[in-house]
Amino acid sequence: MSNCGMNKCLAAKKAGEYFGDQFHCAEAVTRAALESIGKAPDELVACSTAFGGGFGKSFQETCGALSGATLVIGHLYGRREPGESWEYPASLAAMVRDAFVEEHGTTKCISLREKFGPEAQMSECRKIVSSVTKELLDVIEQK
Repeated sequence: MSNCGMNKCLAAKKAGEYFGDQFHCAEAVTRAALESIGKAPDELVACSTAFGGGFGKSFQETCGALSGATLVIGHLYGRREPGESWEYPASLAAMVRDAFVEEHGTTKCISLREKFGPEAQMSECRKIVSSVTKELLDVIEQK
């Protein structure tokens, strides 16, 4: 995690610490990212719970860390009224997703887990949780 501001590095570290014992992937990203920008995380962490483990622990869909980042973007920039444009939050989510795919080659939880193997899965997923949190904060800061 080189080239990151102190707040982003601390948030990424905190997300990695949250992952595992306290929260799963989506919850850890959501909590750490929102805390780092001074927003109350509790409600959105609750909303992110079902996204962990590739949607409901199925491990078949999108990585929960990426889902958590997408939820944060929606929470911060999502539409509040019918008919409002969703171009801005969609572009932010696409940036985070594209960076994820560039780094990992897939967004699918099961593919990542298979690539890591059972021995390294927790440590590798912790790295993903941290890097997604940093990437999310980078994207939010750029825009």
